[in-house]
Amino acid sequence: MCKVLIFGCVAAVILMTAAYGAPHKTKLMATLQALISDLALLKDIENDYLDFYTPNDKQECNQATLSCFLKELKVLKEDVEGENNTHVTNIEKNLEDIKDPDFSNPTCKKCESNEKKKFPEFHQELTSFLQSMWK
Repeated sequence: MCKVLIFGCVAAVILMTAAYGAPHKTKLMATLQALISDLALLKDIENDYLDFYTPNDKQECNQATLSCFLKELKVLKEDVEGENNTHVTNIEKNLEDIKDPDFSNPTCKKCESNEKKKFPEFHQELTSFLQSMWK
């Protein structure tokens, strides 16, 4: 009787974990996929005159890195028009969705301490960062 009760409890915990844990991860993966797709549409922007602070932290400072990319996208948004502006807006919204507003880590670099790069390098770093989060 005791074995049946223990097995039943373990099964319930597994089912609850699957039920409550999966949607969050699925939503995150869908958001990351949307971000990467929208970024691909911005690949050919002609912007050789603006410099963007480009973070390259990929591990312990994910949230700070997201915040930096988000700040720089706001700069880009002021410079693009039409469809590109729509894509940047979509990227901003999706980054806001996955960003933790309560994150604070004093050991992470400030955005302005990152190297300034032109848009193609900034675009590549952001794409690589999001792909690393997806894995």
